[in-house]
Amino acid sequence: MNLIRSCRGQLLLTLVLFLAILSMPFRDYTERDFTSEDMNYSEDFLGIVDEDGGIFTVPEGAGHLTLYSSDYYFKKGTYQVVFFVSASGEGSTVEVYDPLWLNRDNTSGRVLAEADLVPGQESVSFSFTVDDYASCIQFRVQAESALTFTGIHLLSQRGLYKDPYLYAGLLLLASALLLLYRRKKKIRPEILLLLAFVAVWSTAPMSFPWIQKGHDLYFHYGRLFNLSQDLFSGSLPVRIHSSLFKGFGYMSAAFYPEAFFYPFALLIRLGMSPIGCYKLLILCINFATAGISYYSFSRLCRSRKLGLTASVFYVLASYRLINLYTRSAIGEVLAAVFLPLLLLGIYQLFYGDSRKWWASVIAFTCIFQAHMISTELSLGFCVLFALLNIRQLKDRARLIHLLLAAGTTVLLNLWSILPLFDLFRYPFEVSRDARALAGYGVYALQFFDPSISSPAGEALGPSSITGEMPYTIGVLLLAGSLLFAALCFRKNRKIPDWHKKLGIWCLALGLLSAYASSIYFPWEAIQRIELLNRVAGAIQFAFRFLPFATLFLCVTSAIAVYDCFTDRASRKLLFLGCVFFLTWTSGRYFGEYSASAQNLVDWNTQMDHVNDTDNLYMVTDDFAYYSYRKILAQDVTFSASEGVALSDVSRDGTEASFTYEKTGTAAEAYVDVPFNYYPYYHAVDQDGNELATDITELLRLRVLLPEGSSGTVQVSFEIPALWRVGDAVSVITLCGLITLAVLSRRKRKED
Repeated sequence: MNLIRSCRGQLLLTLVLFLAILSMPFRDYTERDFTSEDMNYSEDFLGIVDEDGGIFTVPEGAGHLTLYSSDYYFKKGTYQVVFFVSASGEGSTVEVYDPLWLNRDNTSGRVLAEADLVPGQESVSFSFTVDDYASCIQFRVQAESALTFTGIHLLSQRGLYKDPYLYAGLLLLASALLLLYRRKKKIRPEILLLLAFVAVWSTAPMSFPWIQKGHDLYFHYGRLFNLSQDLFSGSLPVRIHSSLFKGFGYMSAAFYPEAFFYPFALLIRLGMSPIGCYKLLILCINFATAGISYYSFSRLCRSRKLGLTASVFYVLASYRLINLYTRSAIGEVLAAVFLPLLLLGIYQLFYGDSRKWWASVIAFTCIFQAHMISTELSLGFCVLFALLNIRQLKDRARLIHLLLAAGTTVLLNLWSILPLFDLFRYPFEVSRDARALAGYGVYALQFFDPSISSPAGEALGPSSITGEMPYTIGVLLLAGSLLFAALCFRKNRKIPDWHKKLGIWCLALGLLSAYASSIYFPWEAIQRIELLNRVAGAIQFAFRFLPFATLFLCVTSAIAVYDCFTDRASRKLLFLGCVFFLTWTSGRYFGEYSASAQNLVDWNTQMDHVNDTDNLYMVTDDFAYYSYRKILAQDVTFSASEGVALSDVSRDGTEASFTYEKTGTAAEAYVDVPFNYYPYYHAVDQDGNELATDITELLRLRVLLPEGSSGTVQVSFEIPALWRVGDAVSVITLCGLITLAVLSRRKRKED
């Protein structure tokens, strides 16, 4: 009863939010219109088809003509479609067509539903069903006589999405977990409210019924949905997304960690909309940033009030929000969630209680599972700090705990590390994506630009900053750093020794980070050295150091604000002034971004970009030139060399099969399978003999046929045994850590 009485405010707020979520307006279906602008036809009919006033008019005597839409993806369900088209004669039809379906006779495409056009009628309506998890759909009009096309209306079944129910359930779960935490740990309600406010405020751009474009949004939006599609493929963890590139497959999952995406992918599987799930992901990132930074900074600074100040500064930091929305660098933002915890972990290893080495293990693991490049940069800062404080390792216990933390981190992540080392043996496109960092350096004025102009801009390089994306880390951090420097020289009232030492360390590392991200850092000279270029070039952008500058300077600025005054009222007033200023500057950025950025998806078009991706994680033919445009235009059928006939073909996920018969006498016979080439595809004949594979000029999997005149070949994607060993070691390590945590907790209770 005492717990309920002390948490009645939380329970009341939970009830209000629960009822608000369930009662809010929500469309559990999709509805959209397609006009003549969304339709195409053969160039042979240019000048024949009249396109006046948004209406297609096909004249009599034009012959057979097909009007077809672009490819759209639809979720599993039943849909009602109305074609607004009228024909003067019989023979014309309308149809819903799946262009990516592979037939057993090695032809592509199937008609899901069709209807005849009755002369005199101005529309035709029918329903169709998508049986697969998601399917590619075209709308087609087959004209055999004169007709007029106006548009298409689509309406899905009700209950296609279940967002409110899932949101409400997650709210109850989160509130229950918070109650359990408050049962054991006391935390003031005003702290919870302030942290919740900055987290929700940071999610303000997600309040629209659409999602606006960011630099990398297409990639992360696509991989989130594709993970949901592959979640029950029978192979966990997911290493390849089989539906990307029109079902040719893409191994981005093996390179770009997706561990944090699994819970959200499961929510999509349970009925949450892709657009709703992405918004929830952003909200969770902001809440996690608030909670973890508060926990870490409070212990690092040895003060809850100071920890709260640093946490608010960090959550509302300008560049963190720019990274989240303008760049949509979800991996980098996820890694930034755990940078405060890493800072705490390194402090514990070198200056605090080194028995709490687990903090650095958790932090490094989470950063590694969020973003590889952030892991590389974090490791660099840790090595630098260790070298500068190597005397601390004279303490044998600290050295042992440091080695234990490093070894445990490696073992815990071995399931991702071993595949990476194995993959880099091959000529992947990403391995030559080394860039000149000097071309992406930041000018001095851009660091603290208060205008935050051009929030929808791109990274333009050294030629111009007109219309370029903002890089500011915030005026407040500049003012806080200067204030801290002034306080260090104040004679009448000194800063506490630990605050001063911590502030100086963070100020030095923050300035170093800012310098490394600037145009004035000697990146060109460094990258002339081949060995250093391999490391530096992988960073891609010099401004990737800005999240670290933000981290360090937030701590320094918080110390300055906290220690500027000694009386409680002045401290609180200065803190509230800083909160107001950060709220205003972030709100100004949100307004500029929302007004200038284009929309990527809205409620009705949210499935249009679920298969968007890049080409960085494709195996090349020893980096030979290839046409990406031709790769995207490939048909989904098998392709055989001259003199080879195919039958009984199939492709399902990462498995394929075909039967061949040689009708010619060519010295080399082969079949190109509709898969992107990866060395983990294996082909065997009907006798179980392994067949050789190769890569085509379009990076496609080629199976070299044996000498026999006919046979059947099975193709499958096989995970190497070494990867499975890594999986097992990581699982065993995780179980060991959980067991150790439970035993340690029991021991503390007994003591």
